[in-house]
Amino acid sequence: MKMRLGGLLLLLLLWALTASAADEPAMVAARKAVYGGASWKAPGSAVPQEVNEVFRARYREQGQEKLILIYQLTPGPREQFRCQACQPGLGGAVLVQAEKGDWTVQARGELLLTGAPASGPEDLQLIQLGQERWALRSRFRDVAQGLETLRERLLLQEQGQLVLALDEGFVDKPGPGACGAAAAAQSTALLALSGSHAAPRLELVLRYNEGACPAPKPKVERRRFELRDGRFQPE
Repeated sequence: MKMRLGGLLLLLLLWALTASAADEPAMVAARKAVYGGASWKAPGSAVPQEVNEVFRARYREQGQEKLILIYQLTPGPREQFRCQACQPGLGGAVLVQAEKGDWTVQARGELLLTGAPASGPEDLQLIQLGQERWALRSRFRDVAQGLETLRERLLLQEQGQLVLALDEGFVDKPGPGACGAAAAAQSTALLALSGSHAAPRLELVLRYNEGACPAPKPKVERRRFELRDGRFQPE
């Protein structure tokens, strides 16, 4: 009896997960709604960009069921864009679900920022800034000869557009790969602070090394931002 009950619960769970995913637009249909198809040209550019979905997440904001989609864009097949210096573009859109279950594009930004080196996996996360206020966090990391570049980026929906609201971090700081064990690990962190719906606030924490090898000095920097005019600006 216990085995039958356990099997029934598992089937119900699988059905719920399948139903939840089934009412989202399929990858091909969603990409067509955002970019018109598998390739896209930026205004004024003659070079077509191949469009590949790399992230999607559902959330509820201001009483609406929403879906954010993020895409990598490369000037040709992504498999041929794998050199360390090759960085794809990133763009995306926010879709909203109507009462009948249909999804429509509510905001978009076809090309907003650079993606992971060598068109690798993106470090993306949907984060909550306040009650029913969400953002897409993109953490960028690049290492060249032990020098590390780390950046925190945030994408926000502002009216009919998906915009880059934050792009902060540090560039070419010596990590353990450059200086050995005498260099501290480097990192970034974002913390949501109390704020209003219209003007959410953040604290950015940067941990990096300053100075020459073999023993650069570790530093900690804290910066606070408030959303104004579609951008997180220093308080």
